[in-house]
Amino acid sequence: MVVNNNRMEARYLKENLGCLTACLSEVAEKRPHDPIEYIAFWLKKHIENERLIANKEEEAKQLEREKEEEALEQERRAKRLEEARQLSEEEAERRKAEEEKRQREAASASKLPVVEEKEEPSDGEAQAAQAEQAEQEAGQTDGTPPEESVTEPTVEEGEATTTEGEEAEKTEQEESAEATQEETSGEAGPTEE
Repeated sequence: MVVNNNRMEARYLKENLGCLTACLSEVAEKRPHDPIEYIAFWLKKHIENERLIANKEEEAKQLEREKEEEALEQERRAKRLEEARQLSEEEAERRKAEEEKRQREAASASKLPVVEEKEEPSDGEAQAAQAEQAEQEAGQTDGTPPEESVTEPTVEEGEATTTEGEEAEKTEQEESAEATQEETSGEAGPTEE
């Protein structure tokens, strides 16, 4: 046990008071007038130097950590920039594809015939046009031209007779209804998509 204690004491003295050998060797070399005061100042200066060295080591470690963090931040920035570039390229490609699609649609739409929208005739006009068309067809089967076949309106009680101007107006409306009907029947055919 005594040997173990001596080893422990020797290790303690080396770790904590190892600087005393350097201090005493310096006192022996310089032979100051007051060696105790010299040792006190030397030890004080030694403590300051040790603290300074410890601070420098801590600062070096801190600087190393900051450099590592900065390198990681640079990598993150580079990744974000790369992702932003890729996203912008994808967006540009998407826009280009949409623009090409719109152009194709516009080109294909321009190849189709222009369809004009017209008002549909009212029910009364449509029935009158159908009746006139039926009469024209019946007249063509008889061999008489459609212009020669004239129908006389019947006058019922309570109805007023129409004047010639009104009849002309009605026939114009019937003709426009027939034209509209022919256009719509031509459009009702199969469409290409």
